[in-house]
Amino acid sequence: MKKIVIINSSPRTEGNCDLLCAQFYKGASQNPDNQIVRINLKDKDFDFFREEQDTDDADLAAQELMDSNIIVLATPVYFYNMSGMMKTFIDRMTPYFSQLGGKDFYFILTAAINRSEMQQTVDSLYGFTDSVPDSNVAGVIYGSNVSRKGDILNHPAYQEVFDIASKIF
Repeated sequence: MKKIVIINSSPRTEGNCDLLCAQFYKGASQNPDNQIVRINLKDKDFDFFREEQDTDDADLAAQELMDSNIIVLATPVYFYNMSGMMKTFIDRMTPYFSQLGGKDFYFILTAAINRSEMQQTVDSLYGFTDSVPDSNVAGVIYGSNVSRKGDILNHPAYQEVFDIASKIF
């Protein structure tokens, strides 16, 4: 049994990134023993990282991440980088990053640009996981050249994300 936490930073309901998160969830659900938590950052209340701040939804999400085996970071790509919500969320993990060690990570990216142009975003996400002790990036799913809602449904990444997640036991 694995506990999987999917962090979705898309601001669009049923947008391409959101749809890939749903497919990952569906694939991981093929193993009925997996426990899956999906966190949509657009529905959460959290602020930028500050040295001292009150507890908010980012801290609650951090607890879910610490209790997980697998963390999925899903983001649309804007101007060759992750969404602002994802960047802020990652920054908020600063007090917790040493407690996130030993986990597998998956990255899900969607963009209207080519796969090669998405690499800068992947590198930025690796900037986070490289700071997490003993972390392992187990997979990167690229939903490239998708701009309108639903474009991902006819993209190879839609099946790929399901197949990858369905092998998690």
